Amino acid sequence: MSDIPSELYHNILRRVPADALLRFRAVCKEWRRLIDDPSFIRFHADNQISTTTLLIRNSNGTRVYSLSLDSLNNINDAHQVIDVMSERALYFIGLYEIPCLPMASCNGLMLHTYYEIKEDWVLLNPFTREYHVLPPEPNFQHTRLLGNGLGYDSASDDYKVVRIDELLLHGEIEYQTSVYSLKTESWKIIEECPPCEFRMPGPSKGVYLNGALHWRLRNFVITLNLETECYHKVPMPPKLGKPFKTRLDSLGGCLVLSYYYKKKRIDGWLMKECGVEKYWVKLFSLGELASVGAKGRLRPIAYIQSKGQVFLKHDCGFFILDIGNNSAKKVTIDGLPKRFSCQIFSGSFIPLGDSYACEVRSSVGTKRKRKKTSKSLLGIDLILLCKKNDEDVLSLQGVRLSL
Repeated sequence: MSDIPSELYHNILRRVPADALLRFRAVCKEWRRLIDDPSFIRFHADNQISTTTLLIRNSNGTRVYSLSLDSLNNINDAHQVIDVMSERALYFIGLYEIPCLPMASCNGLMLHTYYEIKEDWVLLNPFTREYHVLPPEPNFQHTRLLGNGLGYDSASDDYKVVRIDELLLHGEIEYQTSVYSLKTESWKIIEECPPCEFRMPGPSKGVYLNGALHWRLRNFVITLNLETECYHKVPMPPKLGKPFKTRLDSLGGCLVLSYYYKKKRIDGWLMKECGVEKYWVKLFSLGELASVGAKGRLRPIAYIQSKGQVFLKHDCGFFILDIGNNSAKKVTIDGLPKRFSCQIFSGSFIPLGDSYACEVRSSVGTKRKRKKTSKSLLGIDLILLCKKNDEDVLSLQGVRLSL
């Protein structure tokens, strides 16, 4: 190990996926110190942005799977066995014995809220098994949550959670933007308001890309720069008729807006930047969806630029669209649940503080009183990890798992 220049293996480890890097922390003390170093964590997170790992969970949220899209080298031979990541690990954490709903993700961090306790928001890092509960926003008096998002401000090296609320003050509707800083662990209200009416049927999830959050409205895409905390608006790309639905996604480091026309056609537009100007370029146009075996709606979830392919989710599975010849083929993946949701995810080692473990229990519980612990083990009644008769045993209240 000493014969290898440190710069060389530093450079190599920055490119290693997060799940493998977890194992490499046990190689030696030097590697552990390196992997835990804040500057290494930042470089590693930047390198993981282009990864195409898909998180898949079944309809009731009890199982979570991971699938590397980079392994799909051949469309005609794409039978892959997806790996079980962990039971309930991403959707059941020890603060409340109830499932939580993912709202946004950025650089390996995920923002969740609970199905039954809407006031609590939680930041979660599923690879480090750490979480951070956001404190209640002061002067909380919104009437309706309009938008939310999670992003990274590189200028201050800070992760920020954003919420846009509708307020009714003196009989008039106003909009308020609140920003939570993970570095200062505090909320603040920014002065600037969205540049146009921010009304959606439900809370709009902000799409993070290049230091800004993006929301799709009816006629504009609005962006919030997380460094300056200023809003801007970008006109929508041209439409061919009236689409019944539009989507905004971050695919492969690019912003893609999709138009759906009566379930028979989907157009995807890629946002380009030239200096401060932004413009749209058509990425793909797929018509007659039934001809490729897709009778319902196709949702783009990944853009693999090196292969010129778009990975699409369908009610019955997945399709790969070849942009060059504008053709789509169904991908068969062994072990896929019949009903599922999915999202692109990049693992990271960004620290959040408190640790958690997964609950092996299906009952819906109530809110627990959180207690401080020197070992920061706040998972579901986690007692200790000890050795007994040369056997590692993880002891849980009501549950005992042998490792």
